[in-house]
Amino acid sequence: MLLELRQKEILRLIWRESRLSRWELHERTGVNPNAIGSEAAALLQLGILKEGSPESVGQGRPRIPLEIDMATRHVLGLSFGQGQVELARLNLRGQMLGKSQVQATDLPQEALQTAARLLRQTVKDQTLAIGISSRGFLDQANKSILFSALNRTPHPLNLEGIFTAAAGKPIVFENDMHALAVRWLLTHLAEEREDVLLVYAGDGRLGAAMLIDGRPNRGCLSGANELGHTRLPVETEPCYCGHIGCLERICSSAFLTANQPASGANGQAAHNKEWESANETTSQSALFDRAAQYSPTDERMRQMLRLLAMGIANAVNFMRPNRLVLVSELTRYAAFSDELMREIRANLLYQLVNHIRIDAWDQPGAVSAESAGWLALAGLYQAGWNPL
Repeated sequence: MLLELRQKEILRLIWRESRLSRWELHERTGVNPNAIGSEAAALLQLGILKEGSPESVGQGRPRIPLEIDMATRHVLGLSFGQGQVELARLNLRGQMLGKSQVQATDLPQEALQTAARLLRQTVKDQTLAIGISSRGFLDQANKSILFSALNRTPHPLNLEGIFTAAAGKPIVFENDMHALAVRWLLTHLAEEREDVLLVYAGDGRLGAAMLIDGRPNRGCLSGANELGHTRLPVETEPCYCGHIGCLERICSSAFLTANQPASGANGQAAHNKEWESANETTSQSALFDRAAQYSPTDERMRQMLRLLAMGIANAVNFMRPNRLVLVSELTRYAAFSDELMREIRANLLYQLVNHIRIDAWDQPGAVSAESAGWLALAGLYQAGWNPL
């Protein structure tokens, strides 16, 4: 089910303003009332819109507002994370319907088979669209994952079986950071004409997405702006991309707790064991524990913060967005968050400092089926996110 551009414009306006009458839609779009009435009738018949209670506005017939129907239709979100597949169901306002289904998977092909099975069991006549997200680089034209934590081989993972299991429902297939970016865009009713750099920071996980006029910057392949794989001359645990010094390996509990490596061949072997030991014995909350108790006297934490701020600031200097959005539960800790903001601004080009807005969003978890479901909603409400 593919919607016309005019229908998407109607839905976008109602999304932002909650309820609008047919006449108000005519006034906002400039489209003649008869055409607005026809498009509204089609969306009502599809179960995407519903009519609210009549509202009196002076003399004349009461106007009947149109609202998004949250009961008739739903969308699905399917995400591929490291070691698991997750499927969620959302109403057309982005609210979760029940709990997501999570299945542990050890092998890439097993993940594909599990995802196809979950879709076949969940897709209904009431399913309007499906959002599919994964880390790494995606080849949308060939429906495949080229490279990610799920698929670390040079051989693409083909998702044809998953598309078949979707039973003909429209699909939006994007990188997980694009899923998070459109979730932010829709929930914050952001100004679509702004260029936005959205950066997610977790424990051992760093990603970014660029929105230009409310649309994802896909480049030659759909993927996040790979900020996490920005490499600095710092010793870290090996990244799944095959290198050390990646920014997402710096922003991690393992980096904070591992000792500095010795030099030489024997030192390198000891270095590898040190990182392996840190990964085995350090809880994933070490980064958050130390951020919650942040002090400038914590030299290792201070080093991590400076390097993280440097990487983010360099991305801002290069892209020159109107707005930088930091997405992380780490921003809940005021001392850490304030210091990170100061360090970022200190590394920005002077000409940018007073022109860029920096916001924080403490949204947990970039890789989730819930965020993937927002890709399907983007296919309804946002231009430039059209289903394949």
